This record gives sequence, C-alpha cells and structure tokens, in this order.
Amino acid sequence: MKKVMILHNFERQDYMRILECLRGSGAYEDTIVAVTTETTINWKVGDLIKELLIEDENIKNERKS
Repeated sequence: MKKVMILHNFERQDYMRILECLRGSGAYEDTIVAVTTETTINWKVGDLIKELLIEDENIKNERKS
C-alpha cells in the first residue's frame, strides 16, 4: 500500500530536501509526495488521497507503455 505525504506552505528548497531524504531512506518508491494547490487546499483529505492514488496509477501505466 502506498504512503501519502501532503505538504503545505513549504519552500521549494525544503520540499527538495524532503524528497532527498525519502530517496536516501528507500521510502521514495512507496510514497506519493504532493503539495497543496489553490484547488486542493479546500478538498477533504480522503478525496485528495483518492485522486493522488488514481494519478499515481495512471503515471505508472503510462511508463509501462
């Protein structure tokens, strides 16, 4: 099962450091990292996670083809 990390109000350099830490820990492949947007900030967390999982699956399928 995928893990989901949702970041809000992070500076780009901080976001990039988080990604580097995830890669270094080996957790990157199992983790979806997303940042909030003007649209998603008002979504219910469950709805956002569902959308992120769908997007992740679509990206995975595109890479296979």
